[in-house]
Amino acid sequence: MSPSPIFAPDGRPMYTIPIADRPPHGPLSTKIFFPLFFNLAQLGINSAQFASLPLLLIPFVGRRLYDAAIDWTKDGYGRLLILITVLFGPTSLVLTTDTPPDLADLVERDDHGNMTRINLPDRLVIMSNHQAYTDWMYMWILACYAGHARGLTILLKASLKNIPVVGWGMIFNDNLTTAQQFFRFIFLNRSWAADRSNLTRSLTRLGRNARSSDEAAPNTLVDGIGKPPNGSGADTDGDEAASLLSRAKEGRMPLWLLIFPEGTITSDEERSKSVRYANREGIPDFVTMLHPRSTGLLFCLRTLLPQIPDMQLLDVTIGYPGVPYGKYPQEWYGLGSIFFRSVPPPTVHIHLHLYTDLSSPSSPIPSLRTPQLAHPSQARAFELWLRGVWTEKEKRLSRFMKTDQRFVGDGGEQAREVVPIRQVLKWSTQYDLRDGKG
Repeated sequence: MSPSPIFAPDGRPMYTIPIADRPPHGPLSTKIFFPLFFNLAQLGINSAQFASLPLLLIPFVGRRLYDAAIDWTKDGYGRLLILITVLFGPTSLVLTTDTPPDLADLVERDDHGNMTRINLPDRLVIMSNHQAYTDWMYMWILACYAGHARGLTILLKASLKNIPVVGWGMIFNDNLTTAQQFFRFIFLNRSWAADRSNLTRSLTRLGRNARSSDEAAPNTLVDGIGKPPNGSGADTDGDEAASLLSRAKEGRMPLWLLIFPEGTITSDEERSKSVRYANREGIPDFVTMLHPRSTGLLFCLRTLLPQIPDMQLLDVTIGYPGVPYGKYPQEWYGLGSIFFRSVPPPTVHIHLHLYTDLSSPSSPIPSLRTPQLAHPSQARAFELWLRGVWTEKEKRLSRFMKTDQRFVGDGGEQAREVVPIRQVLKWSTQYDLRDGKG
């Protein structure tokens, strides 16, 4: 169920009009209370993060205590995003899939039909197209509903860490040479020469923490979508907090690494760069997206797979309704227009395809079973594979924008799960200090 849209004087839904062309709109109460509420809530989370710093002084267990506290705030930030969406920008996630994952197993619901959990693996590299600056926010909410928000790491443009308050939650300088994130996000300059050492250091830490939590966790395995198997002793009492905070292994730390291979959202400037690249490669340019950069994604997969053999790759396609073909979604859906002026997308469409068994010789993804620095021909093979994936995304998004404003998965035209973002989750205290090994 989607919220009722605001209409312009001519009768058009406001979300179908570019932000720059919209008449004055939005309730005064939202313009007052949203910035007040959001900034105070963010300041509270930042204060909790700063207050956690003295934990690092405790011998032996200080790093574990600190990491557990930061994981708590990362999960809390996901819940804050849910809350501001409920209060100021209500919408629904519309999920479709190409098997795997199986749509029938993707969303768990209670006897009343309310979503209790989204079933996705706890160890994922997620590659997504980048339509608008809201993409990361809806992916964070998805992680929260899957119970894995405390393990979310996002690769972001380095410029974002300079945003006051927001940037504080994302970065903290713990020495003169290394940026250590409060949220442990990875900030990139979009230059491989400048980013390689930072990325290597960050990925090594992520892999080390994942291995440490595996070694400390009891041997309670999970199935392919992150649900405890029958007879594993999993909690079945329907408690909301337990069902929404996944413990794939008891004490096992989730890891979701979110990458936008395009590097940024579409714009006139970025479109011209994409056209030049297409001309140089002798291929058609995309209309709905930019051409992806493969180097960083391949490096992430090659670095993490030897450390986390059960790591999987989730391909995500995001679409927003009301945006004409060939236009830029950011010009229809900005963070300010959604929450400050109360024009959210009526639905956010997310199409999922999961690549499993990445270490297997039968994996359709080339060049993953080689060292981080492989022969250029192997990097080229991965680049061509990724281009093929983006070509399919282009077809999917083109149909979405030109025709029925929805994605079609393996189940056909009507196969989709609609998840209204309207549940303010109970806070969980289920953090195991073994998760946060430094």
